[in-house]
Formats: sequence, C-alpha cells, structure tokens
Amino acid sequence: MGFEDFEDFEKPGSEKLLPFPIEALPPILQEYTRAISESLQVSEDMVAVSILGVVSLCIAGKFYIQPKTDWVEPLNLYVLITARPSERKTPVLKEVSASVYEYVKEENERRKPLYNKYQTQKKILESKINNLTVKATKASKNEKNSVSMFDIFEAQQELADLEEITMLKLLVDDITPEAMVKVMKENNERVAIVSAEGGVFGMLAGRYSTQPNIDIFLKGYSGEPYCSDRIGRIGETLDHPVLTLLLMVQPKVLQDALKNPEFRERGFMARFLYSLPHSKVGNRVYDSKPIPNEVKVSYNQLIKELLAIDSMNGWEPDNSILYLNEEAYQLSKDFFEEIERKITEDYEEIEDWVGKLLGQVMRIAGILHVSKYRLGAATVLLDGQTMKDAIQIGRYFLAHAMAAFASADITETQSEKDAKYLMKKIIELQDQNPQNPQNLKLRDLYQSCKGHFKTKEDMQPGLDELIKRGFIRITKQQSEKAGRRSEFIEVNPEYWKSREEGSEIHE
Repeated sequence: MGFEDFEDFEKPGSEKLLPFPIEALPPILQEYTRAISESLQVSEDMVAVSILGVVSLCIAGKFYIQPKTDWVEPLNLYVLITARPSERKTPVLKEVSASVYEYVKEENERRKPLYNKYQTQKKILESKINNLTVKATKASKNEKNSVSMFDIFEAQQELADLEEITMLKLLVDDITPEAMVKVMKENNERVAIVSAEGGVFGMLAGRYSTQPNIDIFLKGYSGEPYCSDRIGRIGETLDHPVLTLLLMVQPKVLQDALKNPEFRERGFMARFLYSLPHSKVGNRVYDSKPIPNEVKVSYNQLIKELLAIDSMNGWEPDNSILYLNEEAYQLSKDFFEEIERKITEDYEEIEDWVGKLLGQVMRIAGILHVSKYRLGAATVLLDGQTMKDAIQIGRYFLAHAMAAFASADITETQSEKDAKYLMKKIIELQDQNPQNPQNLKLRDLYQSCKGHFKTKEDMQPGLDELIKRGFIRITKQQSEKAGRRSEFIEVNPEYWKSREEGSEIHE
C-alpha cells in the first residue's frame, strides 16, 4: 500500500481564509484601515474588524434596523479577534478607540460643573431629610407638630425630582457582571468592553465567583430587559441594555471559551463575529509609513459625530429606526434562503452560529448605513449596495466562524480524534528509536495504546484516517522468525519535512 496525497490535519489556517473585504467599508473607514495596517504592520483584517466594533459602540442603543414588520435588530456587535502576543493587539485597539476616549474626556469636562452641582444639591437634600426624620422621631408630644410628615415627603420629592447628572463611561475593560450593570444603569444602559486580554472569559467562567453570571451578556446582545435579583437587596433593572464587545484574544483563549459547555449551550459563543487574521509577524518592516493626518482627522470626526448623536443635536428616539428599500429587502431575502438551504448540512456543526448570521448581517448593514449618513441615517432607506457590502462582510465572518469552531476540535469526528492520538503515539515510539524510526511494529503501537483502545479493532478507524490522509502506510515485512510476516508502520517523509519546518499538524 502506497502513500495517498498528504493532507494536513489542521483545519484551514488564517492564511487560507477569506480576507476582509475592505472595499465593502465606507471610504473613510477604508482609508483608516489601510493606514493603520501599514503604520503598525498588522493585518488589515485585525484593523477593519476592530473599527466595525468601535463604530458599533458609538451608535448602539441609538439606531435599530427593521428588516421586516415583526423584526428589529439593535446595532451592537460582539467581536472576537484572535492574535498571538506579538501581534500588536493593544496598539491597534488603542489607535482605533483613541477618539472614543478623547470624546469621553471632553464630555466629562463639560459635565463636571453640572455633576458637582448635582452632587452638592443631593447631599443637602439627603441631609435635610435625615435631620427632619431625626427631629420627627425625637419630638415630644408637645412638639409633634414642629416637624410634619409633609415636610419630610416634600424634601423626598424634591430629591426625586432632582435631575441626575452622571459622568460618562462608555468603555470598560476587566469588570464583573454586577459592576457592569451598575455602569450601564448610569450610562443610558449602554457600555462597551474593549480589551486585548480576553479576561472577560476568565471572569465569566468563574474567576471571581463560583456561580458565573452570563445573563447580562446574553440580554445585552439583544436588548432584552434584565433584572439582577439579589437576596437581601433590591436588584438593578435595565429596560433595554445594549452591550458591545470588542475582544482580541490569543487562540488558546478562544478555544477554551468555545469548549466551555455553558458558553456554547446558552448561545453566548454564537453571538460573536470571529476574525482569525493572517499574521504578519516575521515579515514586518521598520520604516513603515505613519498614518496621514488628514485620514486620522476624518476618522476622529466621524467617531465623535456618531458619539454625539443624541437629543442635544436634534436627534430624537423616534428617528432611530432604519428601513430597507426594495432592493435591499430582496437581497437579504435571497441571502436568507441560500443560508437556510445549507444550514443543516454544510453548516450543521455551527448551526447555532449560522442561525444568527442574517441578524448579524443586518446589524453590519445598519452600521455601514449610519457611518455614511450619520445624523440623517433614519431619513434615508438602506439601499441595495449597502446590503451587498454587508452580505460580503457576513460571508467573511462565516468562513472565519467555521475555522474558529473547528480550531477547538468541536467539529472533529471520533476517528479524527483517534488519528491524532495515534499519530502522537507513533511519534513518541519512533523518537525512542532514532536510528531506525520506521522500524515500528503495528502490535507495538497497539500495546502502547491499550489504555485508550479496548481492542485492536477499536484502533482501526483511527489508523484508516491516517492512511486516508497520507500520514502513514502499513507494510508487511519478514520477521526474524521464518514464515512470519509482521505489519510495520511507515510515516510519510513529507510529514517529517513539515514538522521540521514548524507545522503544527502533529498537535
């Protein structure tokens, strides 16, 4: 039996995946993406997807898209990008979100006098209520009319009528669900987590609590009402929480998150848009071009303008709904029918994720539309070209989602898992005999795997997978004892070559 064509065990790597369709972005975002990619020497994918997340947090909770009468989608995104420690994750996030931090700083400087005044008035009224209550409690019968309940109620009503002023906080990093709910309560029920560490998964998996709470992360994606019930105290209530996530994590963090049964079963991981950018490490240049000032200025203006959209500049909640024109509607219908035909076959292993794909495409379409028309977005119907661009971006995320879920071995068959186990054992045994690595008997392999396979027959599907993929072949050779021929395992020389070159197929 000869070798078949050598087939890598690894699922398609990022270098084989669809590149992000930069041309689908509005011109300002295109230029900024290319400029950052050149300046920081990072993948355009990493930048473009990060920018989508930033634009999303700017308009989340302000605009919604209504593809059909009975269907409304918010415009917040959950974005997850994988990158190794040396990929300059933090510089990218710092660059694309700098204008958000700058806006927050400027807005809080404007609010500071109002905030201080509010805090002073609040303390005065709270003190007044306390003093009146103490006087009423201590008053003798002869003094009972000196402090009436009406006085107390009047002060309490004055406190309730006091217009609350809070300091703006749009971005958080490592935060517990409980603390995040409090922040959202103080910021029009909106907040974004932007992080290059991926600590949110550790926190949700139980780093801070033996009873991890992901409810707000589930409700915050779709804007469903949320109530944090706590024994012994009144919980916080959010009517329409809107959460945006922009995370850059190492591949191992992603794999562990995808393998977490609670995350997967409750649909948390199905809410993310995944990007597995091709690495530029090893091919970066020192003398890169800086970001042109005019490009940075245009982007900063766009971000600040989107952040400033509220009732102060004439925008009203009634102008928050985006509608599709006829062409955009038909394109979305065609895309839905295409995906629906394939969902139980081609996309069976990620059916939970694909089931949300059309909604994700709608959100992306809304983000592209608002980026183009800004304050006047709701007065213009979303057109066919914008929907085409959103669908193109959606196809990118579909390809990367398939690779992301595959990277966690979620979609592997048992024979593929057995094949990887057997290949690892073969390498271990052959490393013990470096002078003649091909002198490995099949029965010796079985003896070393007895704890894994109950019978020799149980081992056969894994062997067949290795043979089919061209990793090994089985040969029969004359043994030392005349008349007996033993079966030996011979490893494809191409495998050894790929291993020496740094391939990870053996893992």
